[in-house]
Amino acid sequence: MLTELTDKNFDPDSLFLLERLKEGDRKIFARLFDYYYSGLVIFADRYLRDQESAEDVVQSVFVKMWENRETLKMASVRSHLVSSVRNSCIDVIRKSATREKYIQRQIHQSTPVEEDFRAESELKEMIETAIGKLPPKCREIFELSRFEGLSSKEIAQKLQLSQRTVETHITHALKILRKELKDYLFHFFFIF
Repeated sequence: MLTELTDKNFDPDSLFLLERLKEGDRKIFARLFDYYYSGLVIFADRYLRDQESAEDVVQSVFVKMWENRETLKMASVRSHLVSSVRNSCIDVIRKSATREKYIQRQIHQSTPVEEDFRAESELKEMIETAIGKLPPKCREIFELSRFEGLSSKEIAQKLQLSQRTVETHITHALKILRKELKDYLFHFFFIF
């Protein structure tokens, strides 16, 4: 059937192709890779402004998609890939910014280590206080998400809630924390 597919009738989001991908059809995977790769690299490069990093991100996304193909839940391959690439780019940017901030701080460090420790302790205490101000259910969901690393789906199953409700609680928690920690927002984003 794959040989019958041409560029004209190739629909990367067809249920047939998704099922074949889940069954481990390497030809379908290769065809999807060829179909999306260059566009996704261009998309990633807009975020990262580094061709090599963009290629690495896209390749990693495809590897993860292949490794998790049997359990993938997606309505659209394109949406899944674009979302995964965007999220991976944001992770790369965050890690890079954190690394750069650390390097700059080490280069220009003018305060003793004890003062840095005290500032970090104060920030941690402020974050804990802000989290303590969250409504109980919202705090529970936020902690499961950020501290235990559970996905929205896993939290929903664990607490017997809808995934949308979990996502709403997380969004609400982040809004409250942003407001409470507005003076320390830069630090907050690198911790969470």
